Amino acid sequence: MELVYLCHPIKKAVGGVKVIYRQAQLVNQLLRSRGHSASVMHPNTWTFKVRWFESQVPVKHGFFKWRWVGKPSRSRIDGCFDPQRHMVVLPELWARKYGDQLACMKVPFAIYVQNGYYISKGRAEVLNEAYRSARCILTISDDASRCVAMAFPGTESRILRVHYSVDASRFNPLQPKENLITYMPRKLVDHSSKVLFFLRNHLPAHWRVVPIDGLNETGVAELLQRSKIFMSFSHFEGCPLPPLEAALSGNQVIGYTGQGAKEYWAPEVFEEVESGDVVTFAQRVLNKVQVLDEMDHFPIYAEAIEKLASTYSPDHESQDMKTFLDLMRL
Repeated sequence: MELVYLCHPIKKAVGGVKVIYRQAQLVNQLLRSRGHSASVMHPNTWTFKVRWFESQVPVKHGFFKWRWVGKPSRSRIDGCFDPQRHMVVLPELWARKYGDQLACMKVPFAIYVQNGYYISKGRAEVLNEAYRSARCILTISDDASRCVAMAFPGTESRILRVHYSVDASRFNPLQPKENLITYMPRKLVDHSSKVLFFLRNHLPAHWRVVPIDGLNETGVAELLQRSKIFMSFSHFEGCPLPPLEAALSGNQVIGYTGQGAKEYWAPEVFEEVESGDVVTFAQRVLNKVQVLDEMDHFPIYAEAIEKLASTYSPDHESQDMKTFLDLMRL
């Protein structure tokens, strides 16, 4: 049996894609001892390849039938999967497209909810059928679990909250810090540009704001290791990865939780700003800069960081994946 993770072919750095690849790779390793395998499939692509991080998971390029020309989002998957040979993991955004089709084909499948605020996309009756038919519903956070349980009553017993892992050997606070403030410019561009506008006449000259853009995973880690403050512009996210990676790298994180980050928002490391309050956001950053400038050394809250690393560890992720495979009867 092959467990196939369907994944969007996104070229830019997106944490959810990295999570799918890493967990598919882990599941593939776990399944070998059970005589099975796992892979990632990017539907309707010829040569797509993720290039901003490394992975050893097998990658497939399946081609689905279009219901009509110009509408690949309406593609049909008749004959693409065999219920005797395949199981499928759907991202929540594709539950509306493929969940009911897999159910009709009697192909066992799971839905992976990495963002509980995306599950409303699609016709209600199609979504209900997809979530009712899924053998397992993976959720990336407690907040995502709450969203699924609220939206689809009766699915609670099939919800499995799973943790992703962060490489603590790469994202750690062991490098010398510089007076850098980092942020992800692709997140809530309007909000981040306004915060930068309000900072422009107040930030001391010995501090710099550096966007994290166009870097591979190694480059992101190196920059976060050098920066002192990370500005979080998370918006309605399941369990945002950048603020966590920043915290593990020793940053003081200021900004939005995106709801999903509330579970790891430790007060020693994180400072929440109400979403949309960009003036307060800028003032909190300036306040933190002033506090840090008055200190003899940059503070590293080792206990809080170690707790985060333990919660989002490879061991924790591996145990979650073993539970998932048991639920899928693999």
